[in-house]
Amino acid sequence: MSVTATRLRRIAQPLQHRNFRLLWAGQSVSLFGSSLHSVALPFQILAIGGGALQLGIGIAIGSISSMILVLFGGAIVDRLPRRRIILLTDLVSGSVVSLIGVLGVTGALRIEHLYVEAAILGAALAFFNPAITAIIPEFVPRDVLVSANALRSLSRNTARIGGPAVGGVLVAALGPSPAFLIDGATFFVSYFALLRTRPVSVTAARPGRLLQQVRAGLHFTLSKPWIWVTVAGFAVMNAAIFGPLQVALPILVRDALGADAQAYGALLAAMGVGAVVGDLSVGAFRVRRTGVTMYGLAALTGCSLAGFGIAPHFPVLVLLAATAGCAIAAFGVLWDGALQRHVPDEFLGRVASVDSFGSMLLGPVAPLVFAGLVSVLGPLVVFPIGGLVVVMYSMGALLVRSIRQLE
Repeated sequence: MSVTATRLRRIAQPLQHRNFRLLWAGQSVSLFGSSLHSVALPFQILAIGGGALQLGIGIAIGSISSMILVLFGGAIVDRLPRRRIILLTDLVSGSVVSLIGVLGVTGALRIEHLYVEAAILGAALAFFNPAITAIIPEFVPRDVLVSANALRSLSRNTARIGGPAVGGVLVAALGPSPAFLIDGATFFVSYFALLRTRPVSVTAARPGRLLQQVRAGLHFTLSKPWIWVTVAGFAVMNAAIFGPLQVALPILVRDALGADAQAYGALLAAMGVGAVVGDLSVGAFRVRRTGVTMYGLAALTGCSLAGFGIAPHFPVLVLLAATAGCAIAAFGVLWDGALQRHVPDEFLGRVASVDSFGSMLLGPVAPLVFAGLVSVLGPLVVFPIGGLVVVMYSMGALLVRSIRQLE
């Protein structure tokens, strides 16, 4: 058997397990539907008389709803069967999104309905994200966890490439409402796929007060330097990476390249293609020095980000975007696998929720900070600033012994 065939077989190994195969298939469909939703939402707001402010309020409501509940979500995930929680979030999310589609078709939709949808979907994510991370070790053996996470990430990144293209055509031809209806249907596909899995008996957290269990999860996280340093790093590095990409990149494309939205879309697509390559690569190889590899990938992301401001030429930017997407995706797959291997099952949901909280902590602030920097320094300068922050944090994290020793 060739080396390539062996690696492809390693990536597909988790699909030999029926429970994971059903979960992955359902989630792949649901992720595609969510990508349609991301295209339909802004155009639906515009269609009913809203603008940038209303879109920003909706995003903020979803983020705040998720941040408020995510730590409690992790504690509940460790108390109840993870499968049951994912089923419930799929059912609630599918019902809410479908209702938005029906209201849109009938002409009864208002901005307030979309705000309520954002709050409910944000709350659902607070429970879904730790549950989906914690359920993977229940469905596959630990020696294929990295490949399982790579397949999950592959579905997500493939949806980010194809979904917006399909969503754009659909919304342009039929309006936003059909996209909401399709997204709602994909949640139900995920629900029925997971319903066909066989429940797995796992060790749950000991019964106790919810706040005590939240504190216990935080204590466990803070007792492991390799975990809390990385969670804190997500807050800092996500802000330093996505702040410039969200705020400065469109302006760089317009001012430095003299290009338009087509070039901007091509750069985002290049990141998606790179992410798919990262998923396939990390799933095909067995990584021994997980901690060192993760932060090497983070440093590579920072260098790529800095290159946006240093060499603002379209072919170079395409290569840099693909490199950054590859490194970010590979880091995420390795990180999820490390948590699933080294965190006891009774704490996994809570640690995953702390991870989610850290990842989104500076999300509302970073765009404002980088918008101010762009207005003062221009778009080219903020990319090296963000890249330098990422590289410096990566190098600092490698000084932590437990990160260097993480296998």
